[in-house]
Amino acid sequence: MFFRQAIGLVGLSKIKKPSMHEMRGLLEVTLGLFCFLAGSGAVSITILEPIRSTGDEVGLIFIPENNIDGDKYKETARAIQESSELRVWVALSEDYVFDLLTAPDVRGAVDKAIGALKKAGMTSESYVGVAHGSAGARFLQDYVAKSDLKALVLMGSTLTRKTKLRDFPIPVLTLAAELDGVIRITRMVEEYEKLTSDISSILRGLYRTPVIFIEGANHAQFGPGITWSGVNKSKDLAPEITDDKARSLIGKSVNDFLTVTFSLKNDQVDKALDQLMQAFFKSAMKFQPFLDVRNLDTDGEESMWTVLAQEIFAGEYTNRVAISNEILENPWFYGKQPSIAFNDDDMIIGTTALIVPSPKSDSLQSRSDMESPLEINMKLVSKEAIRAALASQNDTSLKSAPNTCASLNRFAVYLALGLSSEAAQDRYLSRGRRIIVEEDAMRGANFLWAPSPLQVWQDAAGLHVRSIALATSKEHYCKVLSPYRAMEWINIDSLLVYPLQE
Repeated sequence: MFFRQAIGLVGLSKIKKPSMHEMRGLLEVTLGLFCFLAGSGAVSITILEPIRSTGDEVGLIFIPENNIDGDKYKETARAIQESSELRVWVALSEDYVFDLLTAPDVRGAVDKAIGALKKAGMTSESYVGVAHGSAGARFLQDYVAKSDLKALVLMGSTLTRKTKLRDFPIPVLTLAAELDGVIRITRMVEEYEKLTSDISSILRGLYRTPVIFIEGANHAQFGPGITWSGVNKSKDLAPEITDDKARSLIGKSVNDFLTVTFSLKNDQVDKALDQLMQAFFKSAMKFQPFLDVRNLDTDGEESMWTVLAQEIFAGEYTNRVAISNEILENPWFYGKQPSIAFNDDDMIIGTTALIVPSPKSDSLQSRSDMESPLEINMKLVSKEAIRAALASQNDTSLKSAPNTCASLNRFAVYLALGLSSEAAQDRYLSRGRRIIVEEDAMRGANFLWAPSPLQVWQDAAGLHVRSIALATSKEHYCKVLSPYRAMEWINIDSLLVYPLQE
């Protein structure tokens, strides 16, 4: 808002193009002004008093999404107050310089909000940071150890990838919206995995660091009424529930977390614990299929997707072979060939895979929207080679035609669609842009196959996928679609309006 107002005060039509020297000087002045304003305490705080006259006190300090006015979260805050028997205070922060969050601004906003809450009459020290979007979550996370915050609520946002939930110093609730196109459900799957990875602490984690799935909601509904002036509108998906319903679900989940964390009334805590447990199991049914498909691409040191691909290529010989896989990086993958060996009468097939990941970072400037791999490179044994190897056992039949890399892509789509929820299947089949599998692009040698990436492009019809393939009588090399990429497309990207508008 500040930036737009500043531009409005300047007669841009009267400004002549500055020289390079003048531009450098202007940049130095602008940077100096920005640093001065960021540390000047320009952020303002609006207090919403509790609607309950009794109950344990909790103070929520809202940190908005970039380019969003703080008062846009008033309805969400009211929904939390109405859902809770706690005495919930709210501090809404706004007027950030250029409507962009900085670490000094967020630290200043938290400290100023705590002072404002105390001045307004809050007597407890149960302060909770509430962040919508990546920037606020990151800055709050970095400030936790030096602040008076006792818990965090992350709405459509997460801790950094490297941060383990069980090691975080204060309780944190992560709320994931099913149709969030900004912080995708596939990113939230990582937080769910953190929660469930340590069985010994999972029960404690359900109450201290829950990850809750809100069905049918999108990113904007964490702050109903938001106008996405600075965000790519096409990234967020159309919600399937009303703003009132979304607010109600948000309020209920936040209240359960706050009650477990701060309430001194055993009956309220017991009820909230039970509701958090139920919410976890409902959420797990949504998150787990994503995690299962993701782990097909790479689970430890092997790619089960490559093992499954080799079984498909083995065809009617599948029951006669045992398949192993090794994930390699280049240059080792380039020089490695698939193998056939025998252990008595058992055929052992060795395959290799190379996983090409999407760029992942907690920085919005350097990360890809995709969480799934860009492609999976596979080196498989051909069916002809399996037949020839079994010839000594008087089995020389070749009952079906050899498979193609394109057939693997089709199977990846069927697999991803089948493991998606019924609602996701309906969305994809009724209004989603389809995954269109093109015929393979053949290469004649490894040195031609290796540097050629999987061909993927979009148009109004959908996502086109063409494998790069190399086939000999002994080997079949494929660059194919990741099943997780297919699942990500089915659940998210297929629903975006094409062409994407920045």
